[in-house]
Amino acid sequence: MYERTRELIRECLRILRQPPLVSIMEWANQYRVLDTTSAKEVGKFNVERTPYMIEIYEKITKGETKQVTLMMAAQLAKSELIINTILRYAHLDPCPMLIVQPTDEMARSFSKERIQPAINNSILHTIIKEPSKKDSGNTVTHKMFPGGYIAFVGANSPSKLAARPIRNIFLDEVDRYPKSSGNEGSPISLAKKRTSTFDDITKHIITGTPTVKGSSEIEDEYNNSSQAEWYIPCPNCKKEQTFKWGNIKFEPDGSNVRMVCPHCGKAFTEKEWKKGNEKTGRWIHKYPERTKNLGYHLNGLASPFRNWESIVQEWLEIKGDVEKLKAFINTVLAETFEQEYTGRLDPKKLVKRTREKYSYIPDKALILTAGVDIQDKWIAIDINAWGLGYESWGMEYIILHGDLNQQEIWDRLDKVLDKEYFYQNGDKLKIYSACIDTGGHHTQKVYDFVSPRQYRRIIGIKGLGGENVPINNGFRKTKNKEIDLLSIGSNALKDIVSGRLDARINEEGYCHFNGEYGKGYDLEYFKSLTAEIKVQENRKVVWKKIQTRNEGFDCKCYATVPFYVFRIEPENLVKLSRAELLELSINGVLTPKKTEITIDRKGVEV
Repeated sequence: MYERTRELIRECLRILRQPPLVSIMEWANQYRVLDTTSAKEVGKFNVERTPYMIEIYEKITKGETKQVTLMMAAQLAKSELIINTILRYAHLDPCPMLIVQPTDEMARSFSKERIQPAINNSILHTIIKEPSKKDSGNTVTHKMFPGGYIAFVGANSPSKLAARPIRNIFLDEVDRYPKSSGNEGSPISLAKKRTSTFDDITKHIITGTPTVKGSSEIEDEYNNSSQAEWYIPCPNCKKEQTFKWGNIKFEPDGSNVRMVCPHCGKAFTEKEWKKGNEKTGRWIHKYPERTKNLGYHLNGLASPFRNWESIVQEWLEIKGDVEKLKAFINTVLAETFEQEYTGRLDPKKLVKRTREKYSYIPDKALILTAGVDIQDKWIAIDINAWGLGYESWGMEYIILHGDLNQQEIWDRLDKVLDKEYFYQNGDKLKIYSACIDTGGHHTQKVYDFVSPRQYRRIIGIKGLGGENVPINNGFRKTKNKEIDLLSIGSNALKDIVSGRLDARINEEGYCHFNGEYGKGYDLEYFKSLTAEIKVQENRKVVWKKIQTRNEGFDCKCYATVPFYVFRIEPENLVKLSRAELLELSINGVLTPKKTEITIDRKGVEV
């Protein structure tokens, strides 16, 4: 009994005791060990490997700092800051903590792949038991320890965001959060409200790479902060400046990369600019008086984990691709992408592309796909040929009129999708894959059509709205298991197709249209192809119809989807003979004499 009393007294004293004055940086350098499961560089953790993080670690530890916002490029050690802060508090100043990831699945992954290995390789492995241990009381999404716990939730789960009081919150990749968590409002606001009980000692760590200007959450948080930028001195004139992409110079092949000082005009290599960075680099705050709300902006040029040559190569590979450009601006430069809301593409200009006439598959084309849109009284089909750089040729646009409740129109659709197309020399191809919209009033009829034809890579698709939704969101069985239904990110898909329609001749993704009589590419088609525009409404970027008929645009989008399902790479297809391309279009699998190429949902192996 006395021993139990002594234990209770010790526990009470531990709780009442002031936390040791050990900064997060000191704790990480002393206790963290990195292994191959969670880091590229293994061994004892050293914050000085990322000198730009030193001040941030120090500021979080200080009592007056309430919020720290990191608007940074990918792979700059943002996650390590979150991990080290969580573990330091769990060890020395235990309290309830919450980590919010964009989705529940991402929250689970962060717990299993980042937090748990860090716990296992630190002093906390005796304090926070693994979920697999008997009587641990822990789960993947909830880890208990004396004096507190760590909860992992997705921003898409309002009930989990509005539960018990929390002292410290960690909001990761906030631009990928839904704008509203269910009907409860902003996930960021919901999470912040949970810290009101601890208002005088709470810590908010908010991180992310920005997305679209005007709707970026991380940019908003940064704009309300002290707005710090990382400055380094010129090796020659010693004047301070930031790493700016506009000052990077290189040869046409991407070699001889250097950055020019805007003050003295001298150019230096990455190694020369970063020499002594840990001692000479410093953060300069635009609003230093905002001591409770600190914000830091940094692009990928500062990274010690990626060299400038690889960044330049990524830039050179963009080749006019709007989505690649957007990704580069967001994830490498850590800047928001400014959408150009220029209005509708001009259908009268696009119709001029029908000056080309071709009765055969163009010689540069390698594969055929189709997009199918189901209306109440007709079916629209767009057959496209594709070449290198996703250059496309509209082969024919077909409208099938009829009663969709009768089998006859579906039989006609089957004949269209099973048709053979010929090159001028007699070589032929069949449609490799077709994607069919399952929305509307004839969903069951579409399921009935798709089900026995899935082996031909005829796919039923369903669009998902919202920002930051990838094109391919995977297959799921429909309710009665009739088909494997593919969920597609509509906004991302429309962004890509719209960018390609706007490309100029000889640019990547340029779209040709067959001007031969009867192929369907008339002015009415181009009006429906340009029937949607991108607008910003209530801080959301959305595609909006400006005329009723938009099936031309939908079909063009659906014909693009197979590239994101089967990961068809034109650069691989160009290596094949016409006979091999035909076999591939029929079977989806090709076995040449020396090597096997399989194109399926797992990708292309060459």
